[in-house]
Amino acid sequence: MQEEYTTPLVWNPILRQHLVNAAHRMNRREGTTECPFCADVKNGLVEEGKQVWLHPNDFPPLQPPVGEAYVVIYNRDHNKTFTQLTVDEVFEVTGLWRSLYNDLSTRYNTVMTFENSGTSIGQTQFHPHGQTYGISIIPSYLERELETVILEDEAGNGCPFCRVQRELSGSEQEVDQNEHWQAFLPPYVRYPYETHLYPRRHVANIGDMSDGELRDLAALLLNVIRGYNALSDGEMAPMPYLLGLHQLADERFHFHVEILAIGRAPGKLKYAASSESIWGLWTNDSSPVQKAQELHSAIEKAKKGQ
Repeated sequence: MQEEYTTPLVWNPILRQHLVNAAHRMNRREGTTECPFCADVKNGLVEEGKQVWLHPNDFPPLQPPVGEAYVVIYNRDHNKTFTQLTVDEVFEVTGLWRSLYNDLSTRYNTVMTFENSGTSIGQTQFHPHGQTYGISIIPSYLERELETVILEDEAGNGCPFCRVQRELSGSEQEVDQNEHWQAFLPPYVRYPYETHLYPRRHVANIGDMSDGELRDLAALLLNVIRGYNALSDGEMAPMPYLLGLHQLADERFHFHVEILAIGRAPGKLKYAASSESIWGLWTNDSSPVQKAQELHSAIEKAKKGQ
């Protein structure tokens, strides 16, 4: 029988940021083979024909009033990967992301939607899925982004994300684009193929996005991740990655998606080593312009192969 537990936020007085203590998650699902998401279908918890649904996190790192945790199931087919989904199927996923934001943002300061893809970065469940947390605090990374937005606004400089977007639009570091979205590999990326997706319209969060914008987001996500898998003639596939939606309720904030592609070359990963993990000083052992050109070419190649 599972023990009762709480998940308090722990304050680091030196770095002035919170972390979540969730000791109950240490041995989650060890020794089990049944997919909990396939079990949803088997046990009649998912409507006939429904492809996308929410599964409450069975080992939530957060509980009310601190937060809530959910798993977003992308498809009924256990063996499908994200890149095998259609634009329509990913559009359904983005629609659920929007609904989740509009619900959780009424109770929490931050809605964190993300995906961990690849065994090398700790993925343990292979049914296609992502996760969403609602949390009562603003995590330090988002807090720093918001600080920049506020400082630039108070200085009369406007949105810093909009400025970066203007600077990179049409440059060698724009790797793909469509009517409502653009994808860039900025000069300050931490990982060689790290990609940032910006909506063309200044909007603070996914809750304010139209269906057209969400469909174009779905298409661009597929293009970029399929492009990762086409790098080096497919020798880096499947590319492990971390994907996260950066969003807040503050209208000055600029919603964007960051994809941290962990591969740096065939058979080689970019690890967050001592300088990165201990001091926060990142080293990118590549030319962002060159990697952007490689990724752009791979995206175009993947499009032709569809």
